[in-house]
Amino acid sequence: MNVKINAELREKGKKSDLKELRKHGYIPAVIYGEGKQGINIKLEKISFLKEYRTTIKEMAFFDVRIEGKTYKTIIKDKQIHPLSREIEHIDFLELHKGRPITVNVPLKFIGHAPGVAAGGVMDVLVRSLDVSCLPKDIPEDIEVDISELQIGETIHLGDIKLPEVDVKYPPDTALVSVHLLRKAEEKTAESTEEEAEIAESETEDIDA
Repeated sequence: MNVKINAELREKGKKSDLKELRKHGYIPAVIYGEGKQGINIKLEKISFLKEYRTTIKEMAFFDVRIEGKTYKTIIKDKQIHPLSREIEHIDFLELHKGRPITVNVPLKFIGHAPGVAAGGVMDVLVRSLDVSCLPKDIPEDIEVDISELQIGETIHLGDIKLPEVDVKYPPDTALVSVHLLRKAEEKTAESTEEEAEIAESETEDIDA
């Protein structure tokens, strides 16, 4: 997803200056680039959040326009207020053609797990992956097909088809699994024990 946003330059200030910016409806931010000093900017909060909310759970590129110049970026980091959960500061990373970059890409689980239909519970263990690639090769998401996932089974990283990216995780990294609820597991275990006791009793009767 590609999003176009406008920004204004700002002076690098103290914490009190940043609070004042937020008070007047702005989000302070910085655009970082390799070998460059960060560009301090401010975003009009309402208009930015309107665009930002459309990108949630997706890999998004932000074309940040400042005084007639556009910087192609991604969000590298955000500072979130612990109570209000509002965005207090954003770090953008400028993208350059031909230079590989490491980004966090969300996993997209497709299909319906038959193990869930059979009474199991799906446990998502990993929701995104850090991948390295050229900016032009950054995927919006990485698909994980769960349409054959049964109770007691797990899909590992080595089980899925990855796009042309470099992933710094071992193939046995567990991504998603389906399991029984604990009560159901205990009930199944009890049933198994009862069946074993009955079988043992029947064996003893035959021996007698």
